[in-house]
Amino acid sequence: MKATGRLAETLARGGKATGCWLFSGSAEAADILGASGFDMILIDHEHGTGTLPEAINQLRAVRAAGDSSALIRLTSHDPADVKRALDAGMEGIMFPCVNTAAEARAIVDACYFPPKGKRGAGMGATRASGFGLWTQEYLSGFEQKLFVICQIESAEAVGNIEEIAAVDGVDMLFIGPADLSGSIGKLGQFDDPEVKALFEEARDRIRATGKPLGCVSKGPENTLQMFAEGFDLLLCASDTGFMADGAGRLLDQLKT
Repeated sequence: MKATGRLAETLARGGKATGCWLFSGSAEAADILGASGFDMILIDHEHGTGTLPEAINQLRAVRAAGDSSALIRLTSHDPADVKRALDAGMEGIMFPCVNTAAEARAIVDACYFPPKGKRGAGMGATRASGFGLWTQEYLSGFEQKLFVICQIESAEAVGNIEEIAAVDGVDMLFIGPADLSGSIGKLGQFDDPEVKALFEEARDRIRATGKPLGCVSKGPENTLQMFAEGFDLLLCASDTGFMADGAGRLLDQLKT
């Protein structure tokens, strides 16, 4: 396993990693959460509101505030978007809805330069290489720093877990519970026996591959329970969630 970057280092020593979503495009939120001690800050561009320039400012804030790994979730597997995110300096990418090993291989191709992949190079123009100031340093070290996460979000993907996990360059499999439930026509029905069985199958099959296992959790009790079940990374909070929860608690207390 890679051991460069806080997320990878935590996983490599057998630790349990915590992550926090950035759903907004706020650099201030990134600054606060980057200093809070999470192993990973994940800038979300699948459901979040941010733009790439905002993500770069969030990345700067995380890096200035602490040592949390800074990753981004993209909207798709589009190689052009992958290239722009990595050229901007992101340490890794989460890819939604990876259903097959062929899709996983295409993702790795988009992330890595030849000969391992097919990513285009423009070193003099990219922030990741200091706009050409440290091109050789970037080329010699980026593979050890890059962290690729494939989301398992459908019944089809669950059936292909072993093949997806076997793709060289895939560093983690991450269950997306909402879309997983939706893939069998029961969106958000997490207590439904069929949904629970599919989730548990995904969890157990990923664990059996030896690849790190990620998911979302809610609150300290649920997070600790899921860590005990074998999850290695849990995205257990978000910038917008902290704000909504804090406001709700305050107003509830004032009303009583």
